[in-house]
Amino acid sequence: TCPMHPEVVSDKPGSCPKCGMTLVPVAAKDKHGGHGQGAGAQQHDTGNKADDKGGHAGHGNGAAVAGIESHFMSMVDLTRDMPASTDGLKMEWIDVPFGPFFPGLPGGLRLDLTLDGDAVARSSAESAIGPRDLIPDEGAASADGFADHLGALSPLSPVAYRLLACLALEQAAGQSVAADVARARVAAVERERIGSHLGWLAGFGAQSGFGWLETRATALQLKLHDATIGDIAALTPKISGLLSRIERTPLLKARLRGVGRLTGDDALPGPVARAAGIARDARSDDPVYDDLGFAVLTATDGDALARLTQRCDEISQSLALIARAGAIAIPQPQGIGVASGTADAVVETPRGAARLRLTLDKGRVAAAEIGTPTAAHVALIATVSDGQELGDALTGIGSLDVSPWEATV
Repeated sequence: TCPMHPEVVSDKPGSCPKCGMTLVPVAAKDKHGGHGQGAGAQQHDTGNKADDKGGHAGHGNGAAVAGIESHFMSMVDLTRDMPASTDGLKMEWIDVPFGPFFPGLPGGLRLDLTLDGDAVARSSAESAIGPRDLIPDEGAASADGFADHLGALSPLSPVAYRLLACLALEQAAGQSVAADVARARVAAVERERIGSHLGWLAGFGAQSGFGWLETRATALQLKLHDATIGDIAALTPKISGLLSRIERTPLLKARLRGVGRLTGDDALPGPVARAAGIARDARSDDPVYDDLGFAVLTATDGDALARLTQRCDEISQSLALIARAGAIAIPQPQGIGVASGTADAVVETPRGAARLRLTLDKGRVAAAEIGTPTAAHVALIATVSDGQELGDALTGIGSLDVSPWEATV
């Protein structure tokens, strides 16, 4: 039987399947446990060292320790090959997958976390979305087809990527658009930014147990999807009310403060960078935004709370930009005929700057390369999770707002 698990009984020598200790004869357990000896019980206390050694043969080879029975296997032996925690304690590490469907994390993101007790020892992430070609047709793509395809490649922010395609096509063809068209395009991107940030708030509510936040943010996001200028004006008080309630909820601040803190670094993208005090925003170099009075907003602490505050502030800013634009129009490519040329375009998506390099050959897209914020986000996952308690690690990862769709473009 096992000294630690008496319910484990075997008629052959061996180890306990529960704790790994060497099984001992029942008679020996009875004597040392104070329950007496039955007929034929094996005698252990002979007073002879040789007899003692022989009587315990096969019960463990650890050095004798005062106060511990010699047939007990040492915990040093049990944990000899286990990895050590940061505090020196050796425990069994386990690999646990999260996603591709997990509350608070974007659908399609798979996390593999190695847990050391309730802390994350190491992490890795990958997209469950399959690889996709940037140019949809064999060898080349039409201007209209390319804009549609690029928007479809990122369903979490299709309008921003449609604008990116339009800007690159127009630049390569040497074209420009009217000021009112440019403003209406910008308004469509800002409407999408609000919806994206509301979607992130809803996911955070689901992950953290704030049901009211998940419900209200989701409802507003759905109403905003195809909203006109008039619709957005009517929704603005409700959106502002939600942001005010978030500001007045102390438990939100307590849950996020200090979690996943990041400091200034060139690799930080979008709201993650601005929440760390880095005034990095592609809109600051866009004359259309300049005409609308855009200014980069930043926070300072760089933690999950700062990222929450940053996105809330950007929602309010986007509402003001839309009102000044006066119209909303989904970006559409102009007729470029048989133009040829190259271009480098950039658009600030809800998650950070996306850049597109494009070659136009007689009116068709012959080559294209794209850079998205996702690579930087994935690289930050280990920074905000490794060494953290599991709940804080998941909150920190969620606060990055990773898009698995962009990882395969």
